[in-house]
Order: sequence, then C-alpha cells, then structure tokens
Amino acid sequence: MSAILEWEDLEFPERVAIADMSLDSFLSFTRIWFELIQGDRLLVNWHHEYMAQAIDDLIAGTLQPRNLIINIPPGGTKTEFFSVHLPVYVNTLVRDGKLKRFRNLNVSYADTLVKRNSRRTRDIIASEPYQALWPCSFGVNQAEEWEIVDDRGRSIGQTVSKSAGGQITGGRGGYFGPLFSGCILLDDFNKPVDMFSETKRNSANLMLTNTIRSRRGDKSKDNATPVVSIQQRLHTDDATGFMMSGGMGLSFSHIWIPALVDQSYLDSLPEPWRTKCWETIKDTDSVEVGGVRYWSYWPEMEHVSDLVALWERDNYTFTSQYQQKPALLTGGIFNTDWFGTYTRAPHLQYRAIYVDTNSGKVNDYNDYTVFTLVGMGVDGNLYILDVERGKWDPEDLLQKAIELWDRWKPYDRRRPMPIRHMGIEDKQAGQGLITTLKKRKEIPIQEIPRGEGQNKLVRALNVVPQIKTGKVFIPATYDEAGERISHALYADGSIAGPTTWVPPLLAEFAAFSADDSHDNDDIVDTCMDAISDNLIEGGNLDYQSWL
Repeated sequence: MSAILEWEDLEFPERVAIADMSLDSFLSFTRIWFELIQGDRLLVNWHHEYMAQAIDDLIAGTLQPRNLIINIPPGGTKTEFFSVHLPVYVNTLVRDGKLKRFRNLNVSYADTLVKRNSRRTRDIIASEPYQALWPCSFGVNQAEEWEIVDDRGRSIGQTVSKSAGGQITGGRGGYFGPLFSGCILLDDFNKPVDMFSETKRNSANLMLTNTIRSRRGDKSKDNATPVVSIQQRLHTDDATGFMMSGGMGLSFSHIWIPALVDQSYLDSLPEPWRTKCWETIKDTDSVEVGGVRYWSYWPEMEHVSDLVALWERDNYTFTSQYQQKPALLTGGIFNTDWFGTYTRAPHLQYRAIYVDTNSGKVNDYNDYTVFTLVGMGVDGNLYILDVERGKWDPEDLLQKAIELWDRWKPYDRRRPMPIRHMGIEDKQAGQGLITTLKKRKEIPIQEIPRGEGQNKLVRALNVVPQIKTGKVFIPATYDEAGERISHALYADGSIAGPTTWVPPLLAEFAAFSADDSHDNDDIVDTCMDAISDNLIEGGNLDYQSWL
C-alpha cells in the first residue's frame, strides 16, 4: 500500500488483510502498527530486517544461543522496535493462539524512559484498530505495570517496566516451559556517564548477576527465559562487555551494527545480511579515512560525511556508541569518581578561559584545540563551566578565540564574575595566537609556559590532590530520574553552557596514562592549567601583562 494507512478509511476485507499481515513477522507487525498509530511511514533499513529476524527466531525457539545482545548506534530504532512494539507483538501472538501466555520484565537506566515506553505499548493495545482485531481487557493498568486478562479474569500477559536503579525484585520475565513466554529486556541498561566510574560499572554488573539473572521464570538448561539486551556500547566493561565475557554465566547470540561500515564488517556478516547490507550501501556516498573506505550503515537516515565529522569531533564517544568498539580506558592516574557535580553553580568570584592549541595542522587527526571556561566559586572550589573542542587553522583559530570571548564574557553585574584572562599554552599554534591577540589588546592574555619539570605526568600528579579532595566540579548530565540534563546553569539560573562535552572530558581523564599512550588529553591539559592556576597558585598571576 503506497498511501499511509488510516484505519477509518479501510474496508472490512482490508482490515482482515491487516490482521493477517501483522502476523507474518515481527518486522511486518511493527511497520503496520507504527503507521496505523503514528500516522507516519517507518523507514526500514537492512539492519531492521536483521534485528527483527533474530526476534522471530527467538520466539520460534530456533535462535541459539537463546539469549540475545544487539548493539546499535543512537537513532537506530531500537526502542521503537523492542520496548514499544515487541510486547504488543507478543500479546498479538497470544491472542491469535500461537503462544499461550507471556510475562516481560523491561529494564532501562531511566525510570521515565521505561514508563513512557510502557504507556506507548498500552496505547497501541487500547487503540480502536487493535481492539477491533484482537479485543482484550486490562487487569492491572499502570505506567510501570500492565496485564492482559482473559474472559475469566486470568492473567495471560504482563509487562513490568523498571529502572535499573529501582526495585526490580517485584517483576519477572517468562514462565516455565518450552514455548516462548516472554523475556527480560534490557533497553540501554547502563547510564552512559556511569561507565566512566569503576564503582558504578561494578555495581551495574553485580545487578546483572545477582538480580536480573534471578528474575527469569525458567532457569532450566534448554528452555531458560531469554535475556535480550539492546544498547549502544559505552565502555569495554559495560553490560555488553560483561555479559559477552561470561559474567552472567549465560551464552549470548550477538548482533552489532556500526554506524560506519567497511569491507571487514561486511565480510563478518552472515548471509543474507552481507548481501542485504551491500545492496543498501554500494551506490551511496563513501569516505576514505586512514586508507579504509567507509559507508553509512543507513544512508537514507545518516550521511557518511556527517558520521565522519562526528568521529573527528569526539573519537571515544563515536567509536563506542556509534561503532560499538569502545577503547580500553586504562590510564590509572585519575579516578573520575573524584569529580563533584553540579546542576547550578554557586556564586562565582571570577572566571577564566584556558586554551590548549594543536600543532597548527587542521588535518592532524588526533590533535584538537580546546577552550575551557572555568569559574572560581565563593566556596573555594573550581567549576568547569563550558568546553569547546575542535580543529581550526591559524586564521579560524583566531576567530574562534574572539567568538568564544564574546560569547562567554557577559555576566550579571549585580553579582560580578568577570573573566580575568585567556590563558594560552605557549607552544605550537598557541604562540601565534598569543602574539596576535596581544597586539590587538582586546582580550587579556596570560601566557602559560612549559618549562623544566613541566611534563604532563608531573603536572597531572600535581593536580590529583585537588581533584581527589573534591575541589573540582563538572556539570551533572543526568537527574535522579535518569533524564538527561542538557545545560549547566549559573547561580542566577542563566545558562553556563551545554553538557555535551562532559563524556569526552571523563574519557580523557579516565584514559590519561603515565606513559603517554592515550590518544587525547587536550581537555585534560586545559583543566590541569585551570587547577594549577586557581587552586594551587591561587590565581595570583600578572593579569596586566597583556596591556
């Protein structure tokens, strides 16, 4: 059907056809009911077919191993498929007599997320078109838990949705027996920012072993209730890494979808997915990086050049969440748990900007320029307020410095917190920037020399005590309910800056190594300068040297 499906416009034979097609496969069901409920077309790529087939095999009992992990980039339709439409599809199979009953336990890091998904599932089942084809009644009908009852009032379907940080012991997935009867679904089990903390990683993995594993309704060898995990990779020891290494004592089938597809990934795919993937991408734009040619995994939705640009801006996040290949963070110098967090900074005495410049070659892949805005609180602590990271040639670098000074300079005159200076590392492209800005006399410049005994390891060890004792704060990126916090605020409620730079900052600090084997430390460099200047030296620098 070329037109968007509108239930009111369908004749009886067409409605019967809708029911038949809905039962053909999980993908067919999801496409039809997304369109009927949302009033919009579901864009289907080869990876949707791959994921949906794994679910059909799981329900049919032919997927081996029976547990399933799918790693997919952000925006890959994982929640729409698995958290919203899968419970409805399973209920439909029960209503049609293909399954006997079901019980699902859905878990995510965010309480609001699982409840929102649960409500959307209930809305589909309660909708007029669904009730016309498969009439059913709700027993329990709450945001975090709903059940379907038969004519005798007996429960034949149940879905409980919980956050990973909540009380999970009240829910269970599946029933004993050989037929599929539900699952434990982990939709983004890990909170991204928690993965930089060893303590929080261990706590999450302990929950997988001690709590999630025990919530299976059938624990027998051959028919155990399956655990299905859908997530973007976040760390080598995230839920996927833990489960794939045998941490839960279970074996998993594994599907991973990278945002950028190369020939080696194509060669790793089983048929028919290798052919389907290639047929999708072969006539689309591609980009060569480091001698390897890449295509977008979903050309209709994500252009390859945009993905490569994202890769260049934030290597760690991209390789983890988009490529599903997180780098091992084994620095050992800094513990990211040491940082305090804030949503609204206290009143500030003053602010300052610190700059770490690259080699001056804009195409130097691993070398960034970073501008970091910090504030010294009236409580004696240092607050990192905003970070801008990029790659600019000398002329663009000058314009960026002026642009950021103008953007960050305004402040509330009732509670003055002026920017004292822009501290620039006196090396590489920074030397030219210092010279030009001093001549213009528009911005107070503080030269930061790199003299004897100023190697990065020595500087790092000097600032460790300040961070370890809780005197350095970064913005919180999630609230208590697990919702993302997009901006940090000043004391008066005005926006200090976005929080998108926090994960790259944490990744750099976590990876910082004594032998300089880490990829990037540009944000770390500016933070070390800020800590040394304001917490160790007390900010007593010659601020008139620029005049």
